[in-house]
Amino acid sequence: MAEFAAHLNQGTLNAQPTIFEIIAQESMASVLRPAVTYALKVLASSNPDKWGWIWRFGDELHLFFDYVVQNHYLKIYRGSISEHFYGLKRVSRTPNHDGDDKLSSVQRYLSLVMLVVLPYAKLKLDQLFERLREERVTGSLSSLPVRKRLYFLQLKRIFIYLYPYLHCTWELMCLCYYLLYIFKISGVHSPVLHIVGISLKRFTKRDIVTHNLQRNLPTVPNQQTLGKQILAIPSSALKLLSSVLANGLPVVVFSLKFLEWWYSSDNRSAVHSVMQLPVPPPPARPKPAQYGVQLPPHPAQCPLCNKVRTNPTALSSSGYVFCYPCIHKYLNQHGCCPVTHLPSATKQLVRLYVDDVN
Repeated sequence: MAEFAAHLNQGTLNAQPTIFEIIAQESMASVLRPAVTYALKVLASSNPDKWGWIWRFGDELHLFFDYVVQNHYLKIYRGSISEHFYGLKRVSRTPNHDGDDKLSSVQRYLSLVMLVVLPYAKLKLDQLFERLREERVTGSLSSLPVRKRLYFLQLKRIFIYLYPYLHCTWELMCLCYYLLYIFKISGVHSPVLHIVGISLKRFTKRDIVTHNLQRNLPTVPNQQTLGKQILAIPSSALKLLSSVLANGLPVVVFSLKFLEWWYSSDNRSAVHSVMQLPVPPPPARPKPAQYGVQLPPHPAQCPLCNKVRTNPTALSSSGYVFCYPCIHKYLNQHGCCPVTHLPSATKQLVRLYVDDVN
């Protein structure tokens, strides 16, 4: 991938990338996760009974996929997949005694943690914060003993109080590093990279020539045992995946950026003119799943507790209405609609304010 972009930098003496290149590659990295999440959701929605587990463990599946791809790119191209796309590489800020700035084994493993584990942990902390904030309203700990309930409530209050301040402090620290990088006071744009002793540099012509020579080296056929051939299958599959990503990623990124622009506020007038079409009829109600919760005999009853609904709440993914505490607790545990098994999340809950009419 770097071969296509690196020719733009061959005439420059400064190997340090601009802030625009860094923001572009970080923006690309942030776009890939929602794209994968949406693809998993579409697959799970096609057959909830068969593929519903994919949505429930979507974050973990993305973690595994991200680990495999990022580990491969760090090993071969000395950078993440988005950094390689923009012709950037990771170098050690303290070269070894030979003057080589390649990453050490420790720095490569720490880079893998930064690229894969830290975003996953941040995502889980954000989800935990939102869930605990919702549980303050629902009171989901009411079934616990009084002593345990008070203990967990205290922990929840501390976390809910401190997490926004910790998040704000981290964002301000990243902003300070950006400003120091823009004014060339620092050669590192990230506090995490600073701690690990890594900086980003542009690919050079020498890097491209070396990479092309290694890629075009003739392979000498040798007699391998069946066991070695089987062990070589993951490596071959990874090379094939890398080739597919290298050729297909530009199209995917362009499509995602186009959709982002299409639905942006700047393009709202163009979208509005296209939307001036007859409203299609509403879709058919999703059918209950084979092993889903059975609907109660009376429409005023909650399908989960079979009692008259209190604080009625609709689940937008399926359209069914439940009690808010019932459906909120169920979604946190199962991640799908109890009736249709369609993938769902708590952010799809819509509270209904209905006046009682006698």
